[in-house]
Amino acid sequence: MTYQTQRISPCRVSISGSLTAEQVRAERETVTSSWARAVRLDGFRKGKAPRSLVERKFEKEIQDDLVEGLVRAVWTEFRAGEKLRVASPVEVRRTTVREDGGFEVEAELDVYPTIELAPVEGFTPPEVDVEPVSAEVDMALEQLRERQAVWEPADGEPVAEGLLVEAEVHGEFPDGGGEPFHEERSLFQLGRGEVYPEIEAAVAGKSVGDETAAERVMPEQAGEERAGKRIAYRIKVKSLRRKRVPEADDAFAESLGIDGGAASLRERVRERVRAEKLRRRYEAWRDALVGYLGGDGKVALPERLLEEETRKELLDLAGAFAQRGIDPRTQVEWEKLHPEVRQKVERRLWAELVLDTLADRLGIEVTDAEVDAEVEKQARSMGVPFAEVKGNLAKRGGLETVRGLLRRERAVGRVLDGREG
Repeated sequence: MTYQTQRISPCRVSISGSLTAEQVRAERETVTSSWARAVRLDGFRKGKAPRSLVERKFEKEIQDDLVEGLVRAVWTEFRAGEKLRVASPVEVRRTTVREDGGFEVEAELDVYPTIELAPVEGFTPPEVDVEPVSAEVDMALEQLRERQAVWEPADGEPVAEGLLVEAEVHGEFPDGGGEPFHEERSLFQLGRGEVYPEIEAAVAGKSVGDETAAERVMPEQAGEERAGKRIAYRIKVKSLRRKRVPEADDAFAESLGIDGGAASLRERVRERVRAEKLRRRYEAWRDALVGYLGGDGKVALPERLLEEETRKELLDLAGAFAQRGIDPRTQVEWEKLHPEVRQKVERRLWAELVLDTLADRLGIEVTDAEVDAEVEKQARSMGVPFAEVKGNLAKRGGLETVRGLLRRERAVGRVLDGREG
C-alpha cells in the first residue's frame, strides 16, 4: 500500500492512495465471505447458499462494500502515518479498480493548520491573588444561607414584595390573534420581574382566595400578527409563602454537619472561596499560556469546521432558551448572536490547537486506562453506570474527546508545575 499527500491550502489536504492487486483480492475475499455467511436465499439455510450464487445476486452490494473497505484501508494507513489533526470526514473524489486488479483512490479532507509555538521557557504567568478577603467570604456565606433557605406558609398576609405567590392564571385575546390559555399553577416571587408587571400590580395587596384581573398589550417585538393585541388575564391567588433564611450561627453550622460552630463554618467557607480562586487562577494562567504560545491567533481555521461547531452551539442555545420559556423562533435575534457565538467557537478551537501542539512537543500521551478512569469519575458524579456512560461516549466519538481534554490539561499542568501554591 502506498499513499501521497498534498497541501491544497493550510487547512485542506488531498490524498492519493493505491493498493496492490493482492491486497484487493484479500479484501474482496473478506467481503464476499462475510456476505456468504450472512445472507439467506430461498432453498438454502442461512450461510449455506453457493458462493457463486451469492456473488451474482449481490454483485453490486459486494462491490460497494469492497470499495468502502479499500478506502478505509488507505485511510487507516494515512492516519497512522501522518501527524495531522483531522477536522472533517474524508471526502472521496475518485476510486478506480485498475486493469491489473489494483486499486486507486483520491480524496480530500480538512485539517487544522500547522502552527509554530513560542518557547515555553519564556512564559511567566500573570499575578493572580488567591487569598480570600473578608467581603468574599461574607458573600459566599450569604449564598450558602440562601441555598439553605426554606419557604414557610404566609397565607394570612397580603401579597407583598418578596413573597412567593402561587396563582391560577387564565388568559385570552379579546381582539383575536391567539388562543385562550390556562396555567393551573404559576409560581413567582413578587418584585423579581418573574412575571409581567401588569400581573404583579394586579395581585399586590390581595389575599389567598382573591381573584383579580389584569390586561397587557403585546409589544412590537411580538411580531406583526400580535403586536398591539390585548391579553386579558384572570388571576386567582392560591397560596403565599415567605422565605426564611437561616442565621450564620452555631445551629446553622451544626445543621450542615460542621463541628466547631459558626467560626468553623466561616473557615470552611473561606477554604471553598480559596479553592474557587485557585481554579480561576488556573484558568487565567491557561488562557495566558495559550496567548503567549500562539501569538495573535490569526491563523485561519477550517471554515466548514467553524460553521459546524457554531451551528451546534446555536442549537444548544436554542434548547437553553426554550427551557427558560423563551421561544427561540420569535424571541431571539439570531442574526446578532451568530457572529458572537462564532467568535467564541473560534477562540475555543484555537486554544485546543495550541494546546494540542504543545502536547505534541512535550510528548504527552493518554492511555486507554486513563480515559476509562476519567469516564468512571464522570459516571460516579452523574450516578450512572460506567458501562452506560462509556458506551454512549463511544457511539459518538466522545472517548477521543475525553482523551484530548486530558492531554491538553496535562500539557498545561506540565508547564505550570511548581508555579501553583
